[in-house]
Amino acid sequence: MFPRSLAYLFCLLFLMMGPISLRAQTNAVTEARKAVVLVVCADRQGTGSVINGAEGYVLTNGHVALDADTGVLADDCEIAFANDEGRPTSFYHASIVRAVFNNQLNQDFAILKIGTPSGPVSVRPPFPSLQTNEFTKRGDVIYVLGYSAPRDFLSIREGHILDYESGFIKVDVVIAPGDSGGAALDPIGFLFGVPTRIVTLTSETGTETTDYELVDVRAVMNWLDTYGPFEHDKFFTHENYAVYHQNAAFVSQENLGCVAVGRAPTISSVYCLNADGTRFAFPTDNTYFSWFSDFTNVEIFSLDTISSYRLTRNVTFKPGTLVKVATSPHVFVVVDAFGTLRWIPSEQKAVELWGPAWAGLVRDVPDEFWTNYKIGQPLE
Repeated sequence: MFPRSLAYLFCLLFLMMGPISLRAQTNAVTEARKAVVLVVCADRQGTGSVINGAEGYVLTNGHVALDADTGVLADDCEIAFANDEGRPTSFYHASIVRAVFNNQLNQDFAILKIGTPSGPVSVRPPFPSLQTNEFTKRGDVIYVLGYSAPRDFLSIREGHILDYESGFIKVDVVIAPGDSGGAALDPIGFLFGVPTRIVTLTSETGTETTDYELVDVRAVMNWLDTYGPFEHDKFFTHENYAVYHQNAAFVSQENLGCVAVGRAPTISSVYCLNADGTRFAFPTDNTYFSWFSDFTNVEIFSLDTISSYRLTRNVTFKPGTLVKVATSPHVFVVVDAFGTLRWIPSEQKAVELWGPAWAGLVRDVPDEFWTNYKIGQPLE
């Protein structure tokens, strides 16, 4: 048996470690709060997170940066850092670098760049910023930060992760207007989710209902990567870069190689037009948006011009996308632009590569398009 004095010492150390650990976690979130900012674009107010302090990039919601009804971008935005009491006191102009609002795909993101001061400032560049954690799990303690009511105060609310569903992270924290574009942090102060307004149509009345959810930060990264391979790394800093990018060893980063993306005036189908006179068809919107951020690059050609390109195949999901056919539970990862699939043989392997939220990243391929893909070797 341990001497009583030694046992007493162990108990004393155990009691001391609890408060120290808790205090360290609380201090980490308090420190991370310095990177969460008030965002105002035109008459729209939300919250944002500085994700690159050296370059001054801020992540917020698309519906804050642009008018959700018209798609018109605000001419200018203003961001404000909070003081120690959580009140916005250090103001800057901010320009919109990129923005998207797509209800069907639940894309509601914008990247701002901090510009010149618009008032007194006590926070100067390089600005405090957040790293990302893509490997949270059910039951984790989390904190949601945002300028919800009262909107002149940055609140911190504690809760837990309940589940993952279709790219959303279910939590037991109330998310409200004003939180839009804010930060969901783990206890170490790493960013893993973004409070986002999701608008859905009720089937019975046809009226819109608005819910606020946490969107996995990887959805933002996937959207940014439609602009180019690993484009998100220009804006985000991963807490563990190697772990997040470990699937790059078997996933090709090639693009489609289209010389143009176009359609005819009388048909809605969109095609990838190739230099060799062939064309590929995008079979679904989800497939198209795995490659491109919006439809602005789609050109209108005459039907004769489109017909002059020989149709050879359908486009498959972008490499790196997790997919399954609706009639089978097996999940695969797309590894190249030709639709080669590698089976993920176990949940353990899926968690290792994509984290506990991996199931929320899986996209269904309709049965009629499953033949567009070919099965390669399973992941080891």
